[in-house]
Amino acid sequence: MDPKAEEALARISDQEWKDLILALARYTLSVSRNLRWRTRNPVELPGGETVDSIVSKAIEKVYSGERAWHPDAHPDLKKYLRDVIDSLLSHLAESQENVLLRAVPEPDSRDAPAWESGSEERERAADWLVGGSRSPEDTLRSREQAALEDHALELLLEECASDPVLLDVLEATMDGYEKPADISNHKGIPVKDVYKANKRLDTKLEAVRQRITREHMASAERKGV
Repeated sequence: MDPKAEEALARISDQEWKDLILALARYTLSVSRNLRWRTRNPVELPGGETVDSIVSKAIEKVYSGERAWHPDAHPDLKKYLRDVIDSLLSHLAESQENVLLRAVPEPDSRDAPAWESGSEERERAADWLVGGSRSPEDTLRSREQAALEDHALELLLEECASDPVLLDVLEATMDGYEKPADISNHKGIPVKDVYKANKRLDTKLEAVRQRITREHMASAERKGV
């Protein structure tokens, strides 16, 4: 990261961060409303993204240096972050998930007859979107997935054990707090430290993924697969 950018970010107070995040969220929503989403919702976006997550990603990219902010060239941080948000939303709008998949129409929409059971106009390619009874195989896979997620969480807590701030952020996230500002208020952690912790969390998650991959490979070798 540009040393001047690091200094400028460090000078931003918690209240200034909260005000900036709120302003960016409003901006993101205004841009999102002018784009076409398969979810038909400008707040809940494809890929599990939301207005808040887009704002968080934009700030994290600046903090990580992935998007190099140079205060001399771009003195207005809010404007620079808006440009990053524009880029993130544009890529998401053009993503295959947004372009290729469509939301299931609401029952009272004009498209509903084509999705009703027995409709001759129903598209076969969309059959996978229609819920059905769960087979024993599906139930077993769900249980295996739940067990894997529990194990991954155990490993993640182990990885974070020596980082109190990161543990606090993780606990707040598990309690349902997603916005950095909310985590900051809930745990009494400066919001800038929350963003830094989120970056460290990405590193820990990658370490957990690698550990699980190694475990699966070892298990497969023992079974002679």
